[in-house]
Amino acid sequence: MFSIKAVSQTSGVSIETLRAWERRYGIVTPQRDGNGRRSYAPEDVIRLRKLREATERGHAISKLARLSDEEIAKILADPAGRGSVETASKSYAEQMMQAALNYRPDDCDQALSMAFALLPLRVVVNDVLIPALHDIGERWHEGSATIAQERIITGTTRKHVGAVIDTYNRIATGPSIVLTTVSGERHEIGILMGALLASSRGARCYYLGPDVPGADIAVYAERIGASAVTLSFVHGEIVADTVAELTVLAKALPDHIELWTGGAATRLFERHDVPGRVRVLEDFAAFENQVDLLIGSAARA
Repeated sequence: MFSIKAVSQTSGVSIETLRAWERRYGIVTPQRDGNGRRSYAPEDVIRLRKLREATERGHAISKLARLSDEEIAKILADPAGRGSVETASKSYAEQMMQAALNYRPDDCDQALSMAFALLPLRVVVNDVLIPALHDIGERWHEGSATIAQERIITGTTRKHVGAVIDTYNRIATGPSIVLTTVSGERHEIGILMGALLASSRGARCYYLGPDVPGADIAVYAERIGASAVTLSFVHGEIVADTVAELTVLAKALPDHIELWTGGAATRLFERHDVPGRVRVLEDFAAFENQVDLLIGSAARA
């Protein structure tokens, strides 16, 4: 449960506005303790974020309050107003970069907090985080940014993405997905954002972090009753080793657990070397589609 202050910070709705929306429209119904203090469920936070975004696009809260979460999601999927969203997302990515280059981690944290509060989740991933992470990575490789500056952005990303995943996992009702990388692959940001997208769609995500042996992943996935395991491959210089680990995992993983992979290095895979059960996903859109299919299959079972 969340306090009203935490809800305001997470959803981007001010405390005064939240109280007014509750009083006039009953948009959420918080619980109260013996002293009358409000507490909110994770699903309340998610609904409030959607409502806040819809009102910023010009929709009246009086009409939105009567809509279901699914109906609000359809409104948010409408491309109208996309230009302003793109402008805002570019601004937040630039703010994160400037904060890192100026050694101001608090400013970087604030920029990403605002992005999560004010933009659709997919936009935060595709138009804020990916550009910012790519830019700082390129600067580090060419020597125009230090490792400390790179860590400001990656550390801020881990912190905020982890917190949002935790919020979604509290209300998840869909199948379980394990997300990680195999031994030797230490690039974790891509798979972490995959966990964020999957959890936002209702899957329960178990993020193991990077660099886990294939045999250990198989045991873990079976013990928790996972429906799928997702891996990210970024490090192209160790393709042979990672394919070997992937093969170990594919053999050890029970047949009823699906095995998906994605990431830049998958383009270097020789298809005849990859176990037949492995589904290679080209991008986040393909990954999200696969998550939806898994959730739909579980719902029909």
